[in-house]
Amino acid sequence: MSPPPYKQSRAPRRPARDRRPAAVLSVVLVGGVLVFVIGFLAFWVLGSNLASGRGFALQWPSAESSAPAAEEQQRMRATEFGFLGVPSTLDLRTFRDLSYTPVKGLYVTSWIAGINPTMDALISLVDRTELNAMVIDVKDATGAIAYEPDFPLALEEHLWEGRIRDLQGMMELLHEHQIIPIARIVCFQDPLLANARPDLAVGDVDGGVWKDNQGQAYTNPYKREVWKYLVDLAEDAAKRGFREIQFDYVRFPTDGPIDEAVFPGANGPHEDAIADFLCYARERLEPLGVWLSADVFGHALDHKGDANIGQQLEKVAKNVDIICPMIYPSHYESGSYGISNPDRNPFDIVTFATKDATRRLEGTGAVYRPWLQDFAMPSAYGVTEVKAQIKAVEEQGYSEWLLWDPRLEYQEGALRPVG
Repeated sequence: MSPPPYKQSRAPRRPARDRRPAAVLSVVLVGGVLVFVIGFLAFWVLGSNLASGRGFALQWPSAESSAPAAEEQQRMRATEFGFLGVPSTLDLRTFRDLSYTPVKGLYVTSWIAGINPTMDALISLVDRTELNAMVIDVKDATGAIAYEPDFPLALEEHLWEGRIRDLQGMMELLHEHQIIPIARIVCFQDPLLANARPDLAVGDVDGGVWKDNQGQAYTNPYKREVWKYLVDLAEDAAKRGFREIQFDYVRFPTDGPIDEAVFPGANGPHEDAIADFLCYARERLEPLGVWLSADVFGHALDHKGDANIGQQLEKVAKNVDIICPMIYPSHYESGSYGISNPDRNPFDIVTFATKDATRRLEGTGAVYRPWLQDFAMPSAYGVTEVKAQIKAVEEQGYSEWLLWDPRLEYQEGALRPVG
């Protein structure tokens, strides 16, 4: 509601000599207001651009540049950026929090992100529609990092592949098209690190490395060195321009002989290990001015416990900025929410799941941004099914969602056009 119009009182006229100090005071006040407005707008524009990835890019010192002392690096992070003469003394977390852009995004594999013609087609799709973000694999479930990172363990064990050959060029292209870059980092399913460093892996009762039903190894969520490895990678991605770090597979292993799994160093419930890892990650990442999100199973919304995998919803949500449940209708069992065939009822499943999210996330501080299904499993999912899921989310009062299709064949007809 706007304030009532100002009504000037009819005060008696004063001698000219009495009006001059008032005039000077008026000029000072008006000047002060103008300075405040200009400063506010400057901070607002810069903060908005930093948070959304639009119009301004953080430029970190390159690996080739001479590295200043550690304390000087810390000072540079807080004072490197100035804008229109405003003193640049705020840290990057403050800039990040000045503005938040609701995300509507799609998933992109690291292989495709490194191939220009195919990536160009996806960028064109974002340009034509309401989409404004891409979740790009920085480390996928194979354990391979998509580019050459700059921290010791990844380099010592050669845990990377050159899938994204020109990461800087890709980031510049996304920036040019005003696309928010989100780094997807698969956490504890990591056969590459687990096999290179069995001391960091989930072990089996026979003394070897535990494997799930697909022969995939996991790293041990209780190991602090594993935490450091993941957050070192997240920091590296943030410094290269990613505006959000999204952790996936942030859980203990499933789908295998779990009773044969051994977790050296276990010192509490699984759900506390995951919450403690996320808390550690958030403390290290916030000073870099990036958001932290975490993917969880859809059933984390309707199950109170952690299903023995560490994903207790409230504990996860309290330690991240954004929580992204994978509420794919095809992944719900018959009878879920009283629906006999969830796969063929995408609107109802997403509606019920989102209502659970509203209730469970209250007071956690986490933003709700669900993953929606844009793939066939088992039924074909086309425009009607994808649009139904988006409608269900938005009818519950939310404006954020992500689309998942491992084949990257997204249903453009389900998206609102722009321009």
